[in-house]
Amino acid sequence: MKKFKTASGEPPVLHRNSANLMQNMLDEVKANITVLAEFKELIPPLQNIEYEQLKTNILKEGCREPLLIWQTTQGTVDGSTDTTPINVLIDGHNRFEICTEHNLNFKITLHDFATTQAVRDFMIDNQLGRRNLTPEQMSYLRGLKYRNERQIAGRPIQEATTPLEAKSGQGERTRDKLAKQFNVSPRTIMRDSDYSEGIDRLVPDLKQDVLKGKQKVSKEVIREIGRSVSPETAPLSLSDVMAIAQTEQASAEPSDTASDVSILMKQIVQIANSLDPNNAQFVSDCDQLLILVTKAKQHSR
Repeated sequence: MKKFKTASGEPPVLHRNSANLMQNMLDEVKANITVLAEFKELIPPLQNIEYEQLKTNILKEGCREPLLIWQTTQGTVDGSTDTTPINVLIDGHNRFEICTEHNLNFKITLHDFATTQAVRDFMIDNQLGRRNLTPEQMSYLRGLKYRNERQIAGRPIQEATTPLEAKSGQGERTRDKLAKQFNVSPRTIMRDSDYSEGIDRLVPDLKQDVLKGKQKVSKEVIREIGRSVSPETAPLSLSDVMAIAQTEQASAEPSDTASDVSILMKQIVQIANSLDPNNAQFVSDCDQLLILVTKAKQHSR
């Protein structure tokens, strides 16, 4: 009887059944999981007590819920022509971190997505379906969903239904559709959009602390950042945010117009005199100046 050999001259390894082949494939995927920062940031951070409870449960009972993996290529993720296969973690970031730290086994489920935008949509919807979100996390995710759907539609964020659409009853505005979905007002959706823009202007650690509720910053201040700070600006630190908060508070306090303008002018002069193009805070200082100048114009009318 003729014996078949591989190109290396060794006899082929034959799997007794497809289950063994599938398990080997899954084991290879589990050993090569990629965590992308842009997707991890879509997962609302757990409170410390929640994370510790999750860790306790996993150490005691094992990781019972499988991690969700997207098998794709590097080029699909970054828009290049790189065809290198990668296994991207989509859901289960906290579980993966705990299992990796303690060398624990876990299960995985493979899911197919056509684009990174489809992944983002799935992740946002998945998180919005959970019950343990803080009010800040809920506002952020609703606003992010609104912004993503506007981008998919190819429309500017400041949306408006055309007269023809309104007359025909077609083209329901994204804010109206999401307002119905989440049982809030369209105005809340728009405010959530500004809030999510503002959250995304913060440095990563501050962003996580605000969404956890660990660092208290008023939603109006975050929304003002979303409306007035350019996406090209360097991420804002806590001191940057506090400076904007102080400006907001000063403008909200009742006083005569001349006094308001005088206070704003002093702040404008102070920041202008300290401007330094070589300073890392130069761009954020310029943004702060724009905010102050806008407020001074409004008070002088």
